[in-house]
Amino acid sequence: MLIPLLLAGILMSLYTALPLPAQADSIQPMARYFGMRHGESVPSSQQRICSAMAAGIDPRNGLTERGRQEAQESSDAWIAAHGDTIRRAWQQGGLWIVSSPFSRSRETAEILVERLQHWHRQQAPALAIRLEAELRERDFGRFEGQSPSGPLYRRIWDQDATNPEGTPWGVESAAAVQRRGAALIARLEREASANPYQVTVLVSHGDTLKILQTSAQVQSAAAHQDASRVEPFHTGEMRALIWTHPPAPAAGP
Repeated sequence: MLIPLLLAGILMSLYTALPLPAQADSIQPMARYFGMRHGESVPSSQQRICSAMAAGIDPRNGLTERGRQEAQESSDAWIAAHGDTIRRAWQQGGLWIVSSPFSRSRETAEILVERLQHWHRQQAPALAIRLEAELRERDFGRFEGQSPSGPLYRRIWDQDATNPEGTPWGVESAAAVQRRGAALIARLEREASANPYQVTVLVSHGDTLKILQTSAQVQSAAAHQDASRVEPFHTGEMRALIWTHPPAPAAGP
């Protein structure tokens, strides 16, 4: 009797000493976030800067057919990769689609919702798109409506690397974009704090998403154009946004 007891004790001690397997899809201490850049838009296909709110919400500045296809393919790939997490969040009322009010982002968000509804035919809470101005395109000031956009963007990004608080040509500073993005995340964190299954998709723009990543990584907004530190989003691309430290919830009642 003594030998079996000793063997059982040894086996138990070995078992408890082994690390537990990581639980797939474990609950994180903060809401999960995914960034999604809008698909190709009419302005981008024309190499034309479209950053003012009035022009941005104009349906004529929405997605091209290629942009719609990009959004659909990206949505389907995201669903295929994260189906269990998405389903659970949706069933718990914790799947949020938060978009810039610009037509190109809103239309991308609409395609995402359409693909989600096509995939998840079972009964689930209604899925609405939430428009948040903090996710809008960066305001490019006096360059609004100008083309070709590439050389103009490079002039601005060179300035950002030198002084992220700078506002030459009336362009919204990279630091200001960082602050408004961080403020939105803090507010969403406060609103989602009671739901451990929360999944939030942020549908936005190239510069806005790059600069939001600097906030997530606790870097200066000046780093947003450094590809070795911040990976840019391609049109229609969707991927996880990882915070180095959980963002502090915004103060409020």
